[in-house]
Amino acid sequence: MAGKSIMDYTWEIYTKNIWLILVASVPGLFGMILPIIVGMINPADPVYIALGGAYLRTGSIVDLTPVDSGIMIASLLISLYLMSFAIVGINLVVKRQRTLKGLTLEEIKAITKHTNSVFMIFLIATILLLLIQLITYEYQIQKYLAPLLNLIVGLGLLFLPTAMVMDEVRPFRAMQRSFSIIRKKPSLVLLWMVVALMLLSIVDVIVLFVVNSVPFIPHVIGPLIVIAFNSLIILPYLIVMLAQIYISKYTILVD
Repeated sequence: MAGKSIMDYTWEIYTKNIWLILVASVPGLFGMILPIIVGMINPADPVYIALGGAYLRTGSIVDLTPVDSGIMIASLLISLYLMSFAIVGINLVVKRQRTLKGLTLEEIKAITKHTNSVFMIFLIATILLLLIQLITYEYQIQKYLAPLLNLIVGLGLLFLPTAMVMDEVRPFRAMQRSFSIIRKKPSLVLLWMVVALMLLSIVDVIVLFVVNSVPFIPHVIGPLIVIAFNSLIILPYLIVMLAQIYISKYTILVD
């Protein structure tokens, strides 16, 4: 499929299954806002909001107490699991639509298995990314080396959940297929990155501008609205688009 076809297929499947996708996205919303709620309750938690997402402030980790660290880790684990569940659910919706078949009992039972596998991979990746940030921060090379290493880890994860759900493969094989898609279809991956950046940036700018223009609305409300909109609308659309790019590796597609 060419770039235009990918966009067409993505929009068609996204709109046809919008309610199923919305339901599948709800756990992801809770997963996104949980670290922020914990950060609001516990000011020592080094979480901040940017571009509609929650991020960890690496330099503040060393100042955490054991209790603060325990709370942060617990919220992170719950958040990762909820987001893994949402990603698996959205991919199952796409699989159902593309095959024109209802989900079998075995596939429904496999949701927990897929979620657990995706969660473990995300957890390992998160630990790896954290180590990259800490090591590069320690040696004052965070600005130069960390983005490159983060990109490599991110690319390995890009199609991993989709491969596990669509093809029922193990995590290592799914990661191989993720890199294979990136190597074979770099233009589509680049298209996805551009679309993701544009959508996330546009929503962020518009919502924050509107909220900040209203004097009686607290400024903290704006980022929370952005996160909610991204979690329920934008990110599910991007996950569907990733699934379409992955499916494009097959020579025969079912309309």
